[in-house]
Amino acid sequence: MSEIRVNKVIDEAGTGAVELTQGATLPSGKTLSGAGAINVTGSVTAASGSFTGNVSVGGTLTYEDVTNIDSIGIVTARSDLYVAGISSFTGESRVTTIAEKSTRIDGNTANLTYAGASSNVAICTNPSGNITLNVTGIPESSAFDNHTITFAVIVNSTGTARTCTAVNLNGVSKTIKWAGGSLENALSGVTTTNGYTVQSFTGINTVGSASTTTNYEVFGVVSGGFA
Repeated sequence: MSEIRVNKVIDEAGTGAVELTQGATLPSGKTLSGAGAINVTGSVTAASGSFTGNVSVGGTLTYEDVTNIDSIGIVTARSDLYVAGISSFTGESRVTTIAEKSTRIDGNTANLTYAGASSNVAICTNPSGNITLNVTGIPESSAFDNHTITFAVIVNSTGTARTCTAVNLNGVSKTIKWAGGSLENALSGVTTTNGYTVQSFTGINTVGSASTTTNYEVFGVVSGGFA
């Protein structure tokens, strides 16, 4: 195999980078490094390894078993982002991570703000009655068309089994469609008088328009009975 040994490679004019018309291959164990940034207008596929600096991708970033040491927020011009084995999203600014922030509520009313930096899980302690969940900050614009939203209520009952029976989205009262066809069926076998019950809610935009939260259906699932 022939070798060319040089210290620097520049274009013929001596003012820019060379073009690798047939691409380039790095042998196993070798790395591409430098103090600058990597800018790609097409796609990047990483099967393993680490991103320790800034990577700007104008197309699609396929992210499989890769450790991102900095922040994925550096990818500002993208089509879709795929995280193998974790999650995928298209178009929504809120990024759900492995750890979800929660808000503790001492009472019967849980107020959550739907936003990337806010909490979408309420932990209700010492409730004296059933819980009302108010979710505000849900986008009402065409940019949020055809989206679903998720939020949850964790109820810590102290002597009497309590549950979340009312959900309001941006002030609009929603009828909860419970798993099993009714709240009674959803609660069967999973409530506890002294312990935790987890209620998960999904809001589905059924008509494709996010101009109002009236267009959402809310589905509820109860799990737990954790004493």
